[in-house]
Amino acid sequence: MLSQSDDTATEIRTFPVFERRWNWFQTGVQSAIGVVIAAGLAGLFGDGPLAHAERAVPDTPIVLRYDRFLRAGLPSQMRVAITRPLDAEHLDGEHLAIGLNAAFLEHVSVTATQPRAEAVDATPGGVTYRFRLGPERRGDITLMLSPREAGTVAARVSALGRPVDLPLLIYP
Repeated sequence: MLSQSDDTATEIRTFPVFERRWNWFQTGVQSAIGVVIAAGLAGLFGDGPLAHAERAVPDTPIVLRYDRFLRAGLPSQMRVAITRPLDAEHLDGEHLAIGLNAAFLEHVSVTATQPRAEAVDATPGGVTYRFRLGPERRGDITLMLSPREAGTVAARVSALGRPVDLPLLIYP
């Protein structure tokens, strides 16, 4: 049994150096968690304003819509939108050629296209897909992508002979 004198004799000692370090550590962890949450909400890890991008092909009515951040093994899409009819001098008949560079194809494979490409040609710099646009010379083309390897990719897509660089990040 404790006597009354033992109850009041409790000694509490502080360690200011440890407490200062612990507070810095807690602040750092809380800041890191906040940054990860903000990045996720912005679209760094999925869907959000940073996740999607649009690039126009210079001097053409073609716009590329794609995801900046891909996940290895999960499908994605790239859309080629022709916003107004193409001039006949830009096309080979009713065909539009879309080229993908070799660096892009090392990390990402194209599993399908919608509509289906009429021809696929291997070139020294990558692959060229040829699509029939029809007499209206406009529409949307969707490339179904399957990222394979994690890393940064310097993708280059060309349409009507004009290249557009698309920086991509593939997560593991």
